[in-house]
Amino acid sequence: MGTHGSLSTKGSPMTTLASPASSSADGHPPLLRAVPDPTPDGDATTWGWAVVEIRKDGTWGDPRVLPATEAIEGQMAAAAPDARPLRELAPVLQAHLGSLHVANGNLHEAAAAFSRGTDATAWSPARTECLGRLAHVRALQGDLRRAGRVAGLVPSPVPGFPSPGAAHAQLARAWIALERADFADARRRLELVAFCSGLHQEAWLATSVLLVESRLLIASGEPDAATRLIVGAAEVGSVTAGSGWLADILTIAKAEALLASGESQRALATLTPVPTRAGAAAAVVTAAARRGIGDVRGAQAVLRMVAADLDREPLALQIQAWLLESRLEDERGKHDRARMVLDRALRSATAEQMRLPVMRERRWLRGCVDRDPGLQRSHREFLSTCRLDHDTVQLRRAPHPTADDVLVAALTEREGQVLDLLAQMYSTEEIATELFVSANTVKTHLKGIFGKLGVKRRVDAVRRGRQLGLC
Repeated sequence: MGTHGSLSTKGSPMTTLASPASSSADGHPPLLRAVPDPTPDGDATTWGWAVVEIRKDGTWGDPRVLPATEAIEGQMAAAAPDARPLRELAPVLQAHLGSLHVANGNLHEAAAAFSRGTDATAWSPARTECLGRLAHVRALQGDLRRAGRVAGLVPSPVPGFPSPGAAHAQLARAWIALERADFADARRRLELVAFCSGLHQEAWLATSVLLVESRLLIASGEPDAATRLIVGAAEVGSVTAGSGWLADILTIAKAEALLASGESQRALATLTPVPTRAGAAAAVVTAAARRGIGDVRGAQAVLRMVAADLDREPLALQIQAWLLESRLEDERGKHDRARMVLDRALRSATAEQMRLPVMRERRWLRGCVDRDPGLQRSHREFLSTCRLDHDTVQLRRAPHPTADDVLVAALTEREGQVLDLLAQMYSTEEIATELFVSANTVKTHLKGIFGKLGVKRRVDAVRRGRQLGLC
């Protein structure tokens, strides 16, 4: 750190996370400079700074907050007589520290840093920014109630003066609305994000906006449009610049969109090689894709590999994994195990009113709950808000009935069962065996399905069925 000493790990230089934009006079990396606040008796208060190891290959180590010695404090004060008090710089430091944690996929550590940045008693733009970012992280973690409360503490932006904190707070509210299946409010919040952030959006903010937009398209029955949206953003290349974790979660989002389109093989190809920085999320989507191609054992094996790691993952991912596990067990005839896992998923979803993961599985879930009076009694109130007994049109943007209403309503229960098995890559003969009917009867059902969905091939029927939430 110039003439003031240096901090390094294994020979690699370290620099502070929050600092002035320009380099120091001696050409070394910019430093966070601060004058400690004097106490009533004239002594300087103890304070610390954050440092992170920056390696030559562009990667960075774990951020740490280190105490500053009195000697270094005095030297820094002499070198920067116009520096701001620490109480103003602390939220700035924590905002940078938390953002670096997010860029590395460490949401728990990021939340802790942003929380520390909100502890300052005096209002400041940096404290507001920490509040907005904390709300955003809480929403990503699935802590929707607390995310909403924190977002409510962020002041509204002044027209003409973009506010990163307000942008993150609005995006937190967009995530809350999305997970609770309030799609109209989620879209409205996205528009406010652009207003609050101005023309420039940091990689984390822009990536999160893209994820909300793509999931809204999938929920609206437009997974192909979601795929095009993500591919187009990747081609531009600026959304996830500098962050492997953000790029990985966009790769997973693309696989989810392909899976919703009935393209299980392409979804698997997208996740090969596995996005290691978001391994648990990649594993859950991989398991769903394996089920989509009929590899039930492979799907279960992948889920087992990450079962122990789910506790630190976002709640939405946990619920998605439990619902998939329950469905796999149910299809194998392990109904007691399926019921136990499903009950856990529904209790967790109810706690945060997280409807979207449940609605994605509404076709199978409706039949599963109908067979179990105990589940009906335990979860009747929450499930009634998840539209399990309504057609896909309620998820779509059109305010009036469309042709899709007729298609969904016209599909018989038996045709729905055939379509479910078709999505699992069952042959005509296997479907006949599973449903205890003849092959000719299955062929008759297939003709009915093709006609009602307006397709000519099995793969197109599965794709169209998944767009409509039928399988």
